[in-house]
Amino acid sequence: MNCKTCGMLIAACGLSQIALADITQTDAYKVELRNFNDYPSSVILSNTAGTTDAHINEVMNPPGTTDPQKFANRHFAMLSSDGGTTRLALMNRQPFHISYRMLMVSTIDGVGALFPTQPEGGIFFGNDRGGGFIDEGGVFVIGNGTVFVGGANQKFSLIGDHNNGTDAFAKGDLLEMHYRYYPPGIKGAEAAYKVSFENVTSGFGKEVSNTFDPGAVDANGFNDGSWAGFRWQHPRNPTVLTVNDITYSSIAISSCPADLNGDDVVDDSDFVIFAGAYNTLLCPDAPAPCNADLNGDDVVDDADFVIFAAAYNELICP
Repeated sequence: MNCKTCGMLIAACGLSQIALADITQTDAYKVELRNFNDYPSSVILSNTAGTTDAHINEVMNPPGTTDPQKFANRHFAMLSSDGGTTRLALMNRQPFHISYRMLMVSTIDGVGALFPTQPEGGIFFGNDRGGGFIDEGGVFVIGNGTVFVGGANQKFSLIGDHNNGTDAFAKGDLLEMHYRYYPPGIKGAEAAYKVSFENVTSGFGKEVSNTFDPGAVDANGFNDGSWAGFRWQHPRNPTVLTVNDITYSSIAISSCPADLNGDDVVDDSDFVIFAGAYNTLLCPDAPAPCNADLNGDDVVDDADFVIFAAAYNELICP
């Protein structure tokens, strides 16, 4: 598997300064074109609409004597809370839910090989492992119909595999996805994720849940300072003009910190957990989780109860 594409541990060279903020404060995308730039002569049309839509169309001419066939171009739209100036940092202890629709269109014919002859996209994460290293991964949506979750310290989960005849989609299908992150202490000692995939066009759907790698002592979930966004990875047809086009739409970002057992509702089960922490008052020393501390002041008190009560009245997490 090519290390440019999978969630391998890589040096984070030249990353821009990261803005620290609650993920629900996302107000724009930091669009970063040509993160890989194997085809600098390509023509790119990029646009975003607030935080709900992100689209890139890229046209690539066939190879020439001064423009040989290489790997791919890669582009990002990173979550930002300062109008798109810097990347927003994820907080390890904050649960979140990102939902979106996705449409992939390409003039690359057939299904081809997995890497690198098919376009790729999906939600993408960079898990800051410290020491200048970023572990990349996310939900990989590949143009031959393969979809999987992996990298960024997430345990691998398969949704569809072209090589096994279980394609999850075809180019041009409308897809809907939900990514939920549960910090340590919600689903168990390890942080966890849940991905719901639906092919709106075909009716196929699948949900996968898994934990983060407990063997990675430096990354139980997404470390503070990690980033999130959307990815476009565009290869080129070796003989003819190539057009790759991926649209993300209906993007919604929310957090439900009062869901203390990770079942996506705030009910009596969560109240029992909250009450136990409330009676203790002081949070335990790090790295032990203190998920009932809903305002992050290291105690579980009346201020947290006000937040919990509001979520309890709503019942269903956004």
